[in-house]
Amino acid sequence: MCKPGGEGEIMMTWGRKIAAGVGLMVMVSLLTGCGALFLGAAAGSVAGALYYKGELEADVEATPQAVITATEKAFRDLIWAKETASATATDGLATARTATGKEVKVTVVTKTPEVSTLGIRIGTFGDENLSRLLYDRILAFL
Repeated sequence: MCKPGGEGEIMMTWGRKIAAGVGLMVMVSLLTGCGALFLGAAAGSVAGALYYKGELEADVEATPQAVITATEKAFRDLIWAKETASATATDGLATARTATGKEVKVTVVTKTPEVSTLGIRIGTFGDENLSRLLYDRILAFL
């Protein structure tokens, strides 16, 4: 048996403190929005969507032509005014305007023959909520 205050009790106390600290760090990261990095991917995407510096970026299992076609359908579904839409086998670009006049820019670049990288920026500084809404609609049409 360990004596109160003995070496075994001290080790258990340190173990509990370390476990509590690790648990606290995980909880803080989930509360700050970094949980998306830990918790995984959206359906239809390869590795989930990351919003960084005003742009939402995600890998999707589709060609640039398919992504731009889905983007055009999403623009119509959201009742956004499409301005341009073009795609090749290697890349694509679609632009639109929201009802309040924010510019919407969707870019897509081939990463592998089966996977493309999709980028969405809304407005000058970005709008995460509208970007995620458009992203979800695009995935629904893929």
